[in-house]
Amino acid sequence: MNEIPAPEGTLTARYAHLGSGLIPVEPYISAEYYEREKAHIFKKTWLQVGRVEEIPTAGDYFVKKLDACDTEIIVVRNKQGQIRAMHNVCSHRLNQIAYDKAGHTRKFFCKFHGWAYDLDGKLTGVPDEKCFFGIDFKDYALTRVACDVWQGFIFVNMDPEPKVSLDDFMKPMYGDIEGYPFDKMTVGFAWETVVDCNWKLALDAFQEAYHVAYVHGNSIADAIDRSEGGSMPPLDALCGDLHRRLSLAGNQKSVYGNPKAVTSGGAAASEALSDAGSKRPIAASALRAGIGSARHAFPLDALPKGVNWTKSPNWLFDINVVFPDFYLSLRPNYCQAYNFRPIAHNRTLLEARVYYPEMTTPGGRFFLEYMKVALRDVLLEDLSTLERTQRAAETGVKKFMVLQDNELLVRHSYHVIERLLAEAETEAEAKAAVSKAEAVTE
Repeated sequence: MNEIPAPEGTLTARYAHLGSGLIPVEPYISAEYYEREKAHIFKKTWLQVGRVEEIPTAGDYFVKKLDACDTEIIVVRNKQGQIRAMHNVCSHRLNQIAYDKAGHTRKFFCKFHGWAYDLDGKLTGVPDEKCFFGIDFKDYALTRVACDVWQGFIFVNMDPEPKVSLDDFMKPMYGDIEGYPFDKMTVGFAWETVVDCNWKLALDAFQEAYHVAYVHGNSIADAIDRSEGGSMPPLDALCGDLHRRLSLAGNQKSVYGNPKAVTSGGAAASEALSDAGSKRPIAASALRAGIGSARHAFPLDALPKGVNWTKSPNWLFDINVVFPDFYLSLRPNYCQAYNFRPIAHNRTLLEARVYYPEMTTPGGRFFLEYMKVALRDVLLEDLSTLERTQRAAETGVKKFMVLQDNELLVRHSYHVIERLLAEAETEAEAKAAVSKAEAVTE
């Protein structure tokens, strides 16, 4: 199939450098390609690992396994309130330092030989120190990784001195959503599961809305703003050097499609209930119970300018895909934070978290329980195709995928990864050539 230029006015035409051709299947099924991604992407870029609220006081920590980086890290708040991250590997005989997934401690002690480390990873105690013949403690700290915080989200980078700061990594695409009230969304729910599919295949299912009318036909299809063809066209899409965004509209005469109704009340709630009362009575009951219960209100005009950047009155949510594997969906009054963490070339750990403002009444908590079930069902529907798609891809029958205009983010993802791999491998080959030439001259 020859590449046909996209018509003017389409999203694809706006980003003409991404082309309009077919996308190869090989990156989704190749173990060798995954090893390249590990070496040149996951071990070289900022990765989101948690929220500051998970470790609120000095000594609080959690452990995060990062298979794509071949490591496990400890993320801890030190005595000065700073957040540090280090490899979970003792400097003596390489035992893991922290066994529990989360906890609180004054110091870290290796359970093998009792070496002690402070909350910054510095070595502070060695049993029978004199038997080591003048060991210098400063040479045997836990190995640190770069760690920084953006809007309360904790990021790490395996490179202790990253080429790009977290601020410079995020601001070009997401500077205009800074100030979104993440800090006021302190309750919620979470799910975690392993899916037998490639991490990109899983993420792709969440960075387009073409599927919504079909995959979600039994749950939220009536809550979307449909095109004449029945699918869910985006309000707009933005593609940057690494990251990408998609803004979507909802049916305001539904509870799911009008999320501001529960915190705004008034006309928004009346509109949401106008159809939901008869078509989805449980959703309507949950909304009625929850109106006015949120501890915080979120007026649309108080949100950062980058949230609902088209200023659509029917805005539902914005998808923000933070390269490489972090999905952040922002709504008027709650947000979803999903990580698609590679375990192998055909296995992905999905960590899904949803954050809401605290509800102050029993009715508000009932509303949260309803939304927990509704979002769970949507998530299960999203996951329902992934393992089947992976198995079909691995047959090798199809070598390419064809994408339509509203699947621009899938196209962008492919091209970003291809570009970064090519740049990294070209740089590595150049360095190898220089080293070889220097060796010859010597």
